[in-house]
Amino acid sequence: MRLFVALELDRALKKALYAASRQVPLLGRNVRPVAEPLLHLTLRFVGDTTGDRIAELIDAVEEVAQTTPRFSIVVRGTGVFPKPAAVRVLWAGIEPSRELTALARSVDQAVRMRGFPPEPRGFSPHITLARVHGTPSRLQGPLDPERPRFGEQEVDEIVVMESQLSPRGPTYVPLSRAPLGEGPEEPRPEQTPEEEA
Repeated sequence: MRLFVALELDRALKKALYAASRQVPLLGRNVRPVAEPLLHLTLRFVGDTTGDRIAELIDAVEEVAQTTPRFSIVVRGTGVFPKPAAVRVLWAGIEPSRELTALARSVDQAVRMRGFPPEPRGFSPHITLARVHGTPSRLQGPLDPERPRFGEQEVDEIVVMESQLSPRGPTYVPLSRAPLGEGPEEPRPEQTPEEEA
């Protein structure tokens, strides 16, 4: 099973992102927008995983979620990988977020501690809008990493996803949802005998 850990996006944000993916000036018929229902933000790609290890991955994600408070992200601007002259991926950016970076780091550490292979590419927060299949396309106009502002949403859960591949494209199946908690518990101050009475 091909697995990854992700944040799902709300319907309004998906709609705005999908509309943008069809308007960016890329040259070539081999540019395929990501289907609207499949738009997401990957926290950690895991890859091929045997069925007996799925529970370990879910436990790792739930452990992180329990100690991570909810926060918000802002999706803004567009860009490409690897360069405008040879585009492979069109993406939407995420405003710098310490909370998001910390969450991705915690997920990565929890996953690696359970023996899953490291992610060599590291965490680069973005939402893939379109992919180029075959010969890379050339960008036909400038992109603004600051605009448009697609929207803001609260991050309230982490999802373990299975990517099922087929000739018609991938299908993403949620295997587990881990709600975010209230963050680490604050240590309780010691009480004096008078206060305990």
